[in-house]
Amino acid sequence: MSQSPRFQVYSFKSRLLTVLVFFGICFVAVLGKVFFLQIIKADYYIQKAKSQHELTVKVEPHRGRILDNNGRILAVSVKLKSLFAKPNQLESPSEYARRLSPILKIPYHKLFNELKSRQQFIWIKRRLHPQQARLVQKLGLKGIGFIEEYRRFYPNGSFAGQLLGYSGIDTQGLEGIEHKYESLLAGMPVTYVLEKEGMFRTDPLSNISKKIPDQYSLYLTIDSTIQHFAEKSLREGVIKSRGERGTVVVIHAKTGAVLAMANYPGYDPNRYQRYTRERQLNYAVTAGYEPGSTFKMITVAAGLNEGLISSDQEFFCEEGEYRIGNNLIRDSSPQGVLTLEQVLKKSSNICAAKIGMSIPPSRFYDYIMLFGFGQRPNSGIAAEASGRVISPKKWKTIDHAAISFGQAILVSPLQMVSAANVFANQGEWIQPYILDHVRDKKGKVIKEIKDNDGRLIQKFGAGIRSRVVDASVSELIKEYLISVTQPGGTAELAAIKGYQVAGKTGTSQIFDHQLGRYSKTRYIASFVGFAPASDPLVTVLVIVEQPQTSYYGGTVAAPIFNEIVHRTLLFKDVLPLPDESYSEIPAHQSTASR
Repeated sequence: MSQSPRFQVYSFKSRLLTVLVFFGICFVAVLGKVFFLQIIKADYYIQKAKSQHELTVKVEPHRGRILDNNGRILAVSVKLKSLFAKPNQLESPSEYARRLSPILKIPYHKLFNELKSRQQFIWIKRRLHPQQARLVQKLGLKGIGFIEEYRRFYPNGSFAGQLLGYSGIDTQGLEGIEHKYESLLAGMPVTYVLEKEGMFRTDPLSNISKKIPDQYSLYLTIDSTIQHFAEKSLREGVIKSRGERGTVVVIHAKTGAVLAMANYPGYDPNRYQRYTRERQLNYAVTAGYEPGSTFKMITVAAGLNEGLISSDQEFFCEEGEYRIGNNLIRDSSPQGVLTLEQVLKKSSNICAAKIGMSIPPSRFYDYIMLFGFGQRPNSGIAAEASGRVISPKKWKTIDHAAISFGQAILVSPLQMVSAANVFANQGEWIQPYILDHVRDKKGKVIKEIKDNDGRLIQKFGAGIRSRVVDASVSELIKEYLISVTQPGGTAELAAIKGYQVAGKTGTSQIFDHQLGRYSKTRYIASFVGFAPASDPLVTVLVIVEQPQTSYYGGTVAAPIFNEIVHRTLLFKDVLPLPDESYSEIPAHQSTASR
């Protein structure tokens, strides 16, 4: 049956409308998908596209340099090539391993297993020797490339090793100054973008950020020449005395700047992995020890400043033995009546104990703290120890006596040399410091760093000064310390012809924790002093642990002090004066040494 023309027209229009609606819906759907992909998910797909032909590798930046006070380089970063591979682009991992193994000194099987990895990127070997890098480049292998990295280099080897510390494979500071000032030395990491060129080629040097990292260079107070004097003399002295280890600290008497800090045995930070943790420690600041008789100057100064004793007073030293409860205090040689000067010159434990016990515990404790003990010096050196000072509320009578001659108290070498330096500065304690200033990438000298709000973050250079004892008391103690190095004193071997030397010996027994008492065979020998006494330039502490030839500070440590100070004074053009000359001690003459 035929349809009417009217129905045919209607049927055509409905079919056309249906088709148009269908295509309209498809168009809207396509348009929506395009909007979703190109607008809403644009960033996601851009990054996904990049990931298919780019690989981003973050490399640690060029660290700032570390220099001494004369601009001599102590630590620097040198540019080396690091070799990488993209395993999915290698033509033959086994062939690559065979050719690279003898050059890189990596076993074939280890290298082959790494090269057949399914990872997009692997390091083959980082920081190659320049000769190795040249040989690899000559091979012309596809799918491997180089990225320039930096390796920390210490041009002087073990020189000041424990002070400087070291940085790891990714150039992060792990120890010493390198770790302490990581935020200043490190700068910002550099990003490398690796791009494919065709199927197998990689261009590793395109799109590299050219921004210079915001790292600083550190200028320490260390004087390399004086550091050399200290290390050489300490090494020879420890070997000669057959000691276990030794430490030297040299500070500028007037400013507190640390001019040298030496430990023996040392270690080479270029090869830090080869050394034990014990070798890497900076004993000048991290280790606590009982200072022994060097502490007696503190006791006598406190008594004088409190007016509890006087310079013309005499003390009975009990002929060498003095009992306190069940404890017996001895002197190394029996003494009768001594003047105050002789108490220090002869180094009497008994008289020092009597002087110390005349000072109320809380007041004596205050003086100990004023001299810088029991707290970190805040010198800027890494891993400072605060030492240990017993609260006066817990002092027993024997503790009070023992502290008076340098036992039952733990101090660091840096604390001890800073305390002795009080008598080189008319009674003022001067904060020691290691970092003089920093310089930015433009060479600008910076003494302090502030945040965006102007608040001080770090300050460099000389620190605080504080009054400890009256100037008159300080001068009197200095006179007594000069007598220690003169004939009849315990440190005649510290005397330097043409110069006045002030100082004090120390001989302390090491506490044996297994036996629960002080060892009768293990000692620490020390000497601390300054010169020239009339106008001090340097204050120096020498410590030798467990010497075997003798355990007296005047015999073991004083000669090391003598050599360091004598060479330093001549180096600094401080010439000997005839009116300060003392006759040299004959080699055969015996000396009182404690």
